[in-house]
Amino acid sequence: MSRCLSMAVVPIAVVLLVGCSQDDVPGNPLTYDMLMNGFDDTSPLNEAALTIPQDAGPPHHVFQGRLDLHGEDVVGQIAVISGNADVAPEESHLPEFDFEFVQSAGYLIPKVRGLIIADHVYWNIIIGPGRAWQQAGDRGYTRASFPFGLAWKGSNGILNGTMTFLFDDTRVSKVWYQITQETTVSFSADLWGLLDATYHRGPVADADAIAASFTRELAERLPTKPIETLAQDFPGVDITAFGAGITPEHMTWYGFVVNGINYVGGCRTRYGIYPYCDEMRAPSYSTAKSAFASVALMRLAQKYNIDAPGLLIKDHVPEASESPGDWDAVTFNHVLDMSTGNFGSSEYMVDEEDFSDPFWTQTYYAEKIAAAFNWPNSALPGTQWVYRTCDTFILTRALHNYLQAQEGAEADIFEFAVDEVYKPLKIGPGAYATLRTEDDNWQGQPYGGYGMWWIPDDIAKLAAFLNVHDGTTNGVQLLHPDMLAATLQRNPDDRGVDTPWGKYNNGFWANEVTYGCTFWITEMMGYSGVVVVLMPNGTAYYYASDNREFTWEAAVAESDKIAPFCPMGS
Repeated sequence: MSRCLSMAVVPIAVVLLVGCSQDDVPGNPLTYDMLMNGFDDTSPLNEAALTIPQDAGPPHHVFQGRLDLHGEDVVGQIAVISGNADVAPEESHLPEFDFEFVQSAGYLIPKVRGLIIADHVYWNIIIGPGRAWQQAGDRGYTRASFPFGLAWKGSNGILNGTMTFLFDDTRVSKVWYQITQETTVSFSADLWGLLDATYHRGPVADADAIAASFTRELAERLPTKPIETLAQDFPGVDITAFGAGITPEHMTWYGFVVNGINYVGGCRTRYGIYPYCDEMRAPSYSTAKSAFASVALMRLAQKYNIDAPGLLIKDHVPEASESPGDWDAVTFNHVLDMSTGNFGSSEYMVDEEDFSDPFWTQTYYAEKIAAAFNWPNSALPGTQWVYRTCDTFILTRALHNYLQAQEGAEADIFEFAVDEVYKPLKIGPGAYATLRTEDDNWQGQPYGGYGMWWIPDDIAKLAAFLNVHDGTTNGVQLLHPDMLAATLQRNPDDRGVDTPWGKYNNGFWANEVTYGCTFWITEMMGYSGVVVVLMPNGTAYYYASDNREFTWEAAVAESDKIAPFCPMGS
């Protein structure tokens, strides 16, 4: 659902919504005069105003240098949609924005991709690659836009937006920005504003390498098609099953991967289709437990040919000795399976969603690890599943310390996952950063259990790597094959730990499904409603949403039409 806003023009505003339908959102042009001289910016615009048009011409000018915005701390408006409307004034404003860009083949590429720690009390920022083009009526100036997102300090949720401006060889217009979509749980809002700017034209270090790397990145992405074409490629498939069960206004994007093609849908905002669906970032939340913590352990086991899952936590995390619990026999595998035996309540999510727990509020490593260990012993390890993100933080530290024992004090467990897995998979640099503790200007211990941001291509590649290519790439086995087989429920002797709904093994959920025959479905899942479903026929279904809705059964039925799960005659 979209909204129209009406209010006086002021430098700072917090407004509440008045309802209107998507059809009421005007298809505003964003003209030369508006960008050069300003306008009454009483609401966000239709996203079409920030999208490269189909009849765009190639850019006449090349942007290379810094885009420096002015007045970020005083200009900007916010419309709170859900959550606490009494936002602090700083929440209405962007972080200081002064970043380098390189232009190549019509793309506007930020030098720094991924999470950027900003000097702002609330927000960090993520910037993605955009486009530059020529458009009628711009009086010879080149027009550009690019995606960006705001992420709460220390938090995984993201608010997605776009910036746009005009430029020539020396000058830049005002810069219009708007945020009209988010993947969060407790807060959502539109933000917008028109800021003065300066174009600091000049050489950018490694500009040619940045451009060449982005060209390779685009070439190495999986081919994409709109989800609507799935029914054309596979007649009889009901595409409404994909995205079904998710409240539409809470969906970010979704997709289905089959035969190496990524069929993508969604990418709607409150003001139309997002201009950069391929670059629209969604939070990992707890899918990081699978795609980072679990994958890192499987890579360590393969690289060093050891029983890494059988290592003891107490031997690798010295803070365990201060715990009121019992860590004498707890292995890396027990922690990854959420079965340490150290917990307060075995009831589902009671420990996890006690948000008064200091684990959720402490930002420095020493306090956070102390809170993670501050639980009593309540069961033998391996006997009781209790979902606890704090346990993944402990495991991440154990993996980190083990890695340093192998590779030296400069080694870092997240950088290990990036270098050893994500880069070989051709996952782009936007995923090369993660939330960390506040030590060393937020460059401390990786959180492990959450704190990454995905684009659809990242998810599609990870799914194929795990589920189709069995942890190999370019003929090289990256993940320990036995551990991966158990993770994907291919080893009947290692199903993991019982949950109220199925199994949990090595950071992945699993359900036994009877659909003509009986088979296992394996899932990565994240708090807000982020789901990656790995099906035994080699397909994958995924979506990112923020209403805590978890459903995939309809997609499984349609996947069976494409590649039947059951042998003929079963």
